[in-house]
Amino acid sequence: MDYSMQPSCINYRGKDRFLDRLLKSFILKQRFTKPKGNIMSETISEDTFNHLVDLAALELSPSESQYLLQQLNNQLKAIHELEKIPIDKDTPAARHGVPFPASISPSPREDMVDPYPHVDDLLSQVPESEDRYISVPDIPHTELE
Repeated sequence: MDYSMQPSCINYRGKDRFLDRLLKSFILKQRFTKPKGNIMSETISEDTFNHLVDLAALELSPSESQYLLQQLNNQLKAIHELEKIPIDKDTPAARHGVPFPASISPSPREDMVDPYPHVDDLLSQVPESEDRYISVPDIPHTELE
């Protein structure tokens, strides 16, 4: 991977998360706006990418946009290659043909409450709190059509 081309505004973890969210948004958009059958188009167009960037409220330079669009299209290409792998229709989606019977499955762990011992110290550092909950500002949004 050519790290010199990485967008400067997105750190290594944030970039991966951003690409995943953008790709999932694209896949969902394709799924709900296209007829049944082939769900995804072959590539993400620049117009669609710009629309998704606007929805994510990001400010990207032209080189960052080009880099991310290329990365998303590379991921989409990999998804199309994976779609070509024949999988029996009876295979449950979560198992992918790998047997995992209850006899070898670990039992679920017990839920244990482990309260943070210094809640007041933590709450003293937040800008705003109410009834011992951290208050966060509303996220502005627009209604989708």
